[in-house]
Amino acid sequence: MPTHITEAPAIDAALSQRLIRFVEHEARLLDAREFRAWHALFGADGCYWVPASQAHTDPTRYVSLFYDEPVALQTRVQRLLHPEIHSQIPASATVRVIGNFWVEPTDEFGADYRVQSKFVMLEDRAATARHVYGGTYTHFLKRDGDGWRIRMKRVDLTNCDHAFTTLTQPF
Repeated sequence: MPTHITEAPAIDAALSQRLIRFVEHEARLLDAREFRAWHALFGADGCYWVPASQAHTDPTRYVSLFYDEPVALQTRVQRLLHPEIHSQIPASATVRVIGNFWVEPTDEFGADYRVQSKFVMLEDRAATARHVYGGTYTHFLKRDGDGWRIRMKRVDLTNCDHAFTTLTQPF
């Protein structure tokens, strides 16, 4: 058991709250199936990564469950919006619950801030059983004018080493 608790680097509370709100907004867009608006949160060179192991540090050196660079991310959104996407007829209903936020400055992936949070995502599909996913989100955010853009969204699933049914919904 740890004998001390590490404190987060000092960040203005209002700034920290704005960054947390950004991540919460992203989850709301995904649950509402607002995939174009979700995609607009990413910078022009933003990526979405779900590694196959929590120990992986570089999406270009390891196998991933998802690694969507800008073109692949655009393709994912187009597929999700297509009226005949087989794996989403009928469309999944999802609920994401996020908490336990940790905000700190960073220069990783060209970002200004790293926002980590724990999540649970429930996905209901009409033809199959309910799926529950959980893990850690790490958003690498870069200031863009008065707002933020995602440089990298990393999703570490607690069960990333298990077999999955068809994965189409972003986590």
